[in-house]
Amino acid sequence: MPVAFRDLRYVRAALPDLEQAARYATEILGLQPAGHEPGRAWFQSDFRAYSLCLEDASLVPGAADAIALTVSLAAELDGVAADLEKAGFPTRRLGAEDCASRRIRSGIATTAPNGIGVEIVWRPLDTGWRYHGPRDAGITGLLAVALACTDIAADEAFWTGALGLAISDWVGDAAFLRLDGAHHRIALYPSKRDGLLGISYAAEDLNAVMRNFYFLQDRQLPIVHGPGRSPASEATFVTTRGPRDILFTYATGMAQGDAVTGRPPRQFQDEALSHCLWGSASSVPEFQGRAG
Repeated sequence: MPVAFRDLRYVRAALPDLEQAARYATEILGLQPAGHEPGRAWFQSDFRAYSLCLEDASLVPGAADAIALTVSLAAELDGVAADLEKAGFPTRRLGAEDCASRRIRSGIATTAPNGIGVEIVWRPLDTGWRYHGPRDAGITGLLAVALACTDIAADEAFWTGALGLAISDWVGDAAFLRLDGAHHRIALYPSKRDGLLGISYAAEDLNAVMRNFYFLQDRQLPIVHGPGRSPASEATFVTTRGPRDILFTYATGMAQGDAVTGRPPRQFQDEALSHCLWGSASSVPEFQGRAG
């Protein structure tokens, strides 16, 4: 029986210049610093201790991009590990030092077909302090992660078969996967490369999305998609390109509940308009449909 994951917990990203990336996370994205040590820095976006961990690839041994899902019970870690091993994905138990750096009580790790690390964690740390970003970005939490996949079928099979996530919709072969009531937490995009494509943060309303659009525009930072609206998820969004070409998105209004879970997955055409109902042009090949 598939495990009911509690949430998409955090993203870890390895970068060549941690200091520059840390400034970007606070001054541009609007995340709150949540601690640092040599080669590693954490950033908060909501009630959790952190939702983004940046690592200096040259200083942290084994630093790599990874995303984490939370389970409710310690025993579920063994069940997920058994399912992954059965599906052909070796897992390892995270050691004490790994757990301390991730601020979790226990966890396991594996690797998806596109090379992204996947960590299943138990008892991640929350904070009693209210999130307060350095600027009014209107962020309410970590929303979703986008992954680039050269073998989209293999990655879809990993997430739906080995981990039991459900498909909400397809746009062409791009798959939007849910683990709770939200339209998606993981989005898989056919691509000429593998790995982490982007990170989306939830914004409190449309005003917050547009404030961030003008904030980015005023600083002559690239707007690579939006402002726009997703036909599949119904979210209104704006997307910029950050350090190491990772895409960062502010989004609001993602479809939730019965509007998503009470229907079968839909198939949208493989075209740019299926990624933005408003017709905003994008320089990102993964958002251009078959033409990209």
